[in-house]
Amino acid sequence: MRVGQQILRKALVAGSALGLTIGGVAFAVASAPSAQAAGTCASAWSSGTVYTAGQQASENGTNYTANYWTQGNDPATSNGGSGSGQPWTSNGACTGGGGGTSGGTGGGTGGGTGGGTGGGGTGSASGLLFSPYKDVTINMNWNTYQMQSAAAGSVQPVVGSGSLVSQHLPKLPALTVAFATGACGSENWGGVSGANWAAENVPQLHAANLNYVVSTGGAAGTFTCGSTAGMDSFIARYASPNLVGVDFDIEGGQSASDIQNLVAAAAGAQAQYPNLQFSFTLATLGASDGSYGGVNSLGNTVVRALLGSSLKKYVINLMTMDYGNASSSVCVVSSGSCQMAQSAIQAVKNLEHTYGVPASKIAVTPMIGMNDATSETFTVADVSTLTSYAVSNGLAGLHYWSLDRDTPCSASYASPTCDSVPSTTPLQYTNKFLSALGY
Repeated sequence: MRVGQQILRKALVAGSALGLTIGGVAFAVASAPSAQAAGTCASAWSSGTVYTAGQQASENGTNYTANYWTQGNDPATSNGGSGSGQPWTSNGACTGGGGGTSGGTGGGTGGGTGGGTGGGGTGSASGLLFSPYKDVTINMNWNTYQMQSAAAGSVQPVVGSGSLVSQHLPKLPALTVAFATGACGSENWGGVSGANWAAENVPQLHAANLNYVVSTGGAAGTFTCGSTAGMDSFIARYASPNLVGVDFDIEGGQSASDIQNLVAAAAGAQAQYPNLQFSFTLATLGASDGSYGGVNSLGNTVVRALLGSSLKKYVINLMTMDYGNASSSVCVVSSGSCQMAQSAIQAVKNLEHTYGVPASKIAVTPMIGMNDATSETFTVADVSTLTSYAVSNGLAGLHYWSLDRDTPCSASYASPTCDSVPSTTPLQYTNKFLSALGY
């Protein structure tokens, strides 16, 4: 899928203490402290405070660093280092500072569809997951790295006060944020380091109680990960009770070995993150000529790797878009053009036929409005057809590319910031999906 122009900017992100209310329960979020001087105790650990990856606390004369989102896990008895499965790493003895203990109880877990605290400090996707893709580089605030969108008519934060979600899409259950590229642990988001992007956006997504999927790769980049420890650390950076999945958008640039390693790393991460959904997003055809033409050779490599792995909570997410010149060898043809909803349905059937993958492990991602193949347009009416099929057949997910495109324009090409359909209204596709899904 397309991603906006990558821009390299540098900025300092200052941590601040936040007071959050999730599901009507208030709790504190620790600010990100400066690295402690050798031997100086960080602020005392509190059972009612939320700590995210990299934040520090001390208890009984020992400093600890959080490995991922954690609340209520005593660092003295829950430490073991990154990759150990424990929420804390011990940094050794300290003196002075805030090295005592702090009691009290803290409440609050994530809510919404698939929310709540899961294994490894994440949420869990259950049932059909609806989450539009958001290209984080489009309208990003390059000073703070905050996600923004102009889909409703003017640039505003995606979540938070005065945001797109709070003002226009309060029923949106989840969002897929795209794309992290590079190697796990040193990944970036359009040139912004993973650490900086996560520090700005993960607390905001969690505070908004919006479930999210972290997507990697894409049409303009690749993502690799060669070990379980690397995958564990990657996930920990973005973990909160609202993280419900990790998505690998694989469109080229990875060898068969890279793919095997990626699948193996995801399978290994199940031990630490048993509730996360791991989706693999692949280009596909929707051949209707009886050939069952679907994923290409790269996709075949991915599907075969998944079927031969120990990964349990996997989903194959089909990019049902850009079929090319209309013919029954690539899509379902109607009036000389690819009928986009029916072609997506055919792509699902082809995957089921060729590989025996059940519907419960298949998701679809159309491109709303005009596709890169400009003769193809996924219409608002297609939303109803595809959603009805997805629900009645028990698909795992329904997504679309992309949130920023859900606003009208008269462009004669597939714009990254509008749908190239002048007759639509802002957020019409999203609201149609939500209505069709019963939100």
